[in-house]
Formats: sequence, C-alpha cells, structure tokens
Amino acid sequence: MLTLEKDKSHVIAMTNATAWHHPIHLHGHSFRVISRNGQPARYREWRDTVLISPREKVEIAFVADNPGNWMFHCHILEHQAGGMMAVFRVA
Repeated sequence: MLTLEKDKSHVIAMTNATAWHHPIHLHGHSFRVISRNGQPARYREWRDTVLISPREKVEIAFVADNPGNWMFHCHILEHQAGGMMAVFRVA
C-alpha cells in the first residue's frame, strides 16, 4: 500500500464511506487518534486498533520505528476477506 520512512512521524487519514463499523488494526506499531471528523480527539491514549463509525473520518499518528512489512486491516473477518486489508512497509 505504501512505504513509510523509518523513525519518522506519520499521519494517516481514513474515511469509512460505508454503513458499517470497522475496527481497523495496525500491526507492529502503536498510534494515537488525533482527530475524528476534523475535530481534535478527546482522548489520545496509545492503541493498535480504532473503531471507525459509519461515515466517520479519523486521523491517526505514529512513529514508524519498527522496520519491516506490516498488515493494516479490519478486524471483522468478512470485511478483511472482502479486501479491507493491506500491507505497508517501514524502511
């Protein structure tokens, strides 16, 4: 899906354009949700999964400090099997 520069901070924006909730999980890294629908996130605890509501936009931020290939996917197996899965590289 993309290559991230190692030891740099990155922000990833995600939009759920569906009518279903999606628990999106990031392997190999912890992140903070920094905004939801353009508004600063109230809580910014470290996590590896974020639940994105229908029609919601979410921004996450993290440092890509773990080199390798990492999966990024929806934790609902039917959604993952339907294509909501990708691999990103940290190099």
